[in-house]
Amino acid sequence: MASGRFGAWIVLSATLFLTALTVLAALADRLWFGDMITFVRPELALATALALAAALWLGRWKVCAALATLLALNVFPLVFSGIPFAQSADGANLRILSANVLFDHPAPARFGEVVKQLAPDIIVTQEAKYKWPDALRALTDYPYLAGPDVSRWNGNLVLSRYPLRARLVADMPPSGEEIGGGQAIRVEADLPGHPQPLVIYAIHAPTPRTLAGWRARNRYLQVLAERIAAEPSGTPILLAGDWNTPVWSPSYARTLSLAGLRASERSLWPPATRVFAEIAGVNFGTPVDHIAVSEGIGVADLFPGPGFGSDHIPVVADLNLP
Repeated sequence: MASGRFGAWIVLSATLFLTALTVLAALADRLWFGDMITFVRPELALATALALAAALWLGRWKVCAALATLLALNVFPLVFSGIPFAQSADGANLRILSANVLFDHPAPARFGEVVKQLAPDIIVTQEAKYKWPDALRALTDYPYLAGPDVSRWNGNLVLSRYPLRARLVADMPPSGEEIGGGQAIRVEADLPGHPQPLVIYAIHAPTPRTLAGWRARNRYLQVLAERIAAEPSGTPILLAGDWNTPVWSPSYARTLSLAGLRASERSLWPPATRVFAEIAGVNFGTPVDHIAVSEGIGVADLFPGPGFGSDHIPVVADLNLP
């Protein structure tokens, strides 16, 4: 009898806690802590489902009704996101790889092995500082490197098989230092057979771990979206890098909408790219690294690359440029 009361108390406490988290997550566009909960949106839904199962087992029907409502509220964003997705393509004529390489990675050569295995046409890196530019120049299949020429200490670099031209994105909010991130660069790539250059925005948004960082990230993405929206109509555009923003955050959908871009994700629950733990070959974390495309660019495939010792997993997109 006592154990039953204790179990009921645990379930009721869990219900109150999950209710608070659900309410905060619903206010993610206004509250820093609410947006932090969106990083674990699937886990919140899973925890609610487990609490509901426990309430059913204990026969706490009123609690079951409350938890069923919470479960619906937490599953809804995982099913109906409002994110504009890119059109699917049957074939691809461009492969792009984006990776946060970790500025103090002890063995950059391991990244070179991943590049050789995946053979992308264009590589976008974040945190590629210190010894990284020299390590990237050693990738002989990629004679063009953009980034160091416009900002010496910026980790946002782009490598390509094709000629590149780069400049800093104008009037961007601060990044780096205690809020993290890096200066956004705009790179034009001259692809063979295409009459106009492909425009690549290489980014590393500030980390939202603090309230100041959250505000900086949101402002960074907003200004970036405004710059992209100002591009001439019909310009083929890629926005790639470490957004420090999960797909379930209001900031993600808002950035795509303001910029007029489409998500390359193929599902509403993409695999983790920022990895906190690996258990039995499964990566646990959250998807914060993204490649968005302008309308008209099709996505044949999007998948995570193999790990190479960074705390991020590479993202690879096979695209079809008209």
